[in-house]
Amino acid sequence: MVKFYAIILSILLFDGALLTFLAFAYHARRFEAYRISLKESMKVPGAKRLANIAFIAVLSLLTVFGMTFAIYRFAFHDGPVSAGRLAFEVLAILLVYDFAYYWLHRLMHTKKGMRWVHGRHHEVRNPTAMESFYLTPYELFAGLGLLCACTWLLGPVSIYSFAIVFFIHSTLNITVHSGLLSKRLLLWPIDHLTHKHYTHHAGNYDNNFASLTPFWDMLFGTAK
Repeated sequence: MVKFYAIILSILLFDGALLTFLAFAYHARRFEAYRISLKESMKVPGAKRLANIAFIAVLSLLTVFGMTFAIYRFAFHDGPVSAGRLAFEVLAILLVYDFAYYWLHRLMHTKKGMRWVHGRHHEVRNPTAMESFYLTPYELFAGLGLLCACTWLLGPVSIYSFAIVFFIHSTLNITVHSGLLSKRLLLWPIDHLTHKHYTHHAGNYDNNFASLTPFWDMLFGTAK
């Protein structure tokens, strides 16, 4: 278990550094050409915005450690795992999670879902990396709880499989909120997802619900 949490902590430290860099880059003049939009991010007062982000960031740390600890004996193992099995577990968790999150996200866009869970996040019209943490606690618990539930459903899986899944999930969540496009050929899939999520925040609330791929939106006719 010590090995598992050392890996998770390393991922969280990396994500913290990434978030700091992307937040700096968004406001730096030298990176202005990479911004999707020059409009203001949101109209919420700065102090209120930062207080919510800081609270959710700390709560997310506690939630990640708490939820994974609760399911550890049922969902994970730290034994040897082949490369093929590792790839299978990673792809299976990501596929099931992205499908489930698509429907969770659509549910959060109902009238009650927006009022009690998701509406705060949509106060952001032009997201930056910092606003990936501008949430209600309910939305945080729902997202991380869903990831843990999908892992438990398919488990027990290798701690290394989950580490890869968690890295993709957490890093991509920060990146797609960055408001920045790398404009590099090899990074075009990430640029596509970032622009797709910007479009969702910009007012297309009936489109682009999936988190990790555009597949489910394309399948169910909600891609834009």
